[in-house]
Amino acid sequence: MSKSQSVGRIGELSVELELTSRNWLVGNFNSNIKNAAVYDLFAVKKNTKRLLRVKSYSLWDNDFGTIQYTAKKNGEIFLDLDEKNKDDFVVLCGVRDRNVQEYFIIPTQIVSKELKLSNKIYHQGKKRDGTKRKITSHRALFLQESKDHYWCGWRRKWKKYHNNWKLLES
Repeated sequence: MSKSQSVGRIGELSVELELTSRNWLVGNFNSNIKNAAVYDLFAVKKNTKRLLRVKSYSLWDNDFGTIQYTAKKNGEIFLDLDEKNKDDFVVLCGVRDRNVQEYFIIPTQIVSKELKLSNKIYHQGKKRDGTKRKITSHRALFLQESKDHYWCGWRRKWKKYHNNWKLLES
């Protein structure tokens, strides 16, 4: 298993454990389907159900971390994203030394919107040498602050989602 696969699996297992400790019934799509394409986990509590897309990222010195996705050919980041589905969430897991240090529990529509906007703003700018930036399928949001870039500072911008497990219940 590669390091990135290990970080991803640690995130999934940690989310399962966290939800179970909060009295959710949790199932893992990946236990039956090798690397399920759309969702990783589903969770049920009383009459509430949630479909979860778990994304893990490594935390470095000073809590630097980068949330990275690859867009599909049509520009979409998340498969089968339905704007009307209020049960669809991303759980971001910051992993350091094989332990999850932080979670962000965010509606998938919000993550998708911010990744697209950040990418659009990034490509409106130019490289240091003044030439246009190359358009790729890479999408990234940086947790650390930078006064110069929209795509930075997401730990602050998403503070209300930080370790906010109650969001899944409302």
